[in-house]
Amino acid sequence: MKQNLNADEVEIIYVIPIMMVLVPFVYLIRAKLFSQMRSDDLKSFEEELLQKRSFWDQLKDLFR
Repeated sequence: MKQNLNADEVEIIYVIPIMMVLVPFVYLIRAKLFSQMRSDDLKSFEEELLQKRSFWDQLKDLFR
């Protein structure tokens, strides 16, 4: 009978759900930045970054 789980097995149980959230979120941000840099010139990109928007507006903008 196995009494203790190895430390690596315990850590992986906690890391996998966190990575399932973080990896897609980082990828969406990356995709948004690269699509804007390819389609617009850098000046309009900088202007958009300087706009004051709420967190929810920014999050909605990622999915448009």
